[in-house]
Amino acid sequence: MTNRIISKLDYQRLKKRIEQAKINARISPAQLMKLARGVDGATLMDPVKMPADVVTMNSVVSLEYVDMGKHLDICLVYPEEADGARNRISIFAPLATALLGCQRGTVASLPTPFGSVDVRINHILYQPEAAGDFSR
Repeated sequence: MTNRIISKLDYQRLKKRIEQAKINARISPAQLMKLARGVDGATLMDPVKMPADVVTMNSVVSLEYVDMGKHLDICLVYPEEADGARNRISIFAPLATALLGCQRGTVASLPTPFGSVDVRINHILYQPEAAGDFSR
């Protein structure tokens, strides 16, 4: 993960979830380590001061798969709120981990079994901090 910005509230909540996930065999240890490194290496910010163009937990993000021109709107959520049918993606999924803390315009490269796929953050449709919602 490159230079990321994470709210202090998200940091606390994510650290707790990461610790809980260490005993969950369904979560890849490598993916868990990638998220933990990204969270630990991020710049922490007061949620009230969070720039509106940064992907935070519970943000709704409009993405573009660069090479395919395909668009997708997703919401980054905690694992217990994940719902693929509603594009609510767990923070433990590689896509969500790659996007957390990135700014609008960032292109993230995601590894796949067939090579990497580049995904661009086109818009942040909803960010809890920008909306004044600090409860989630």
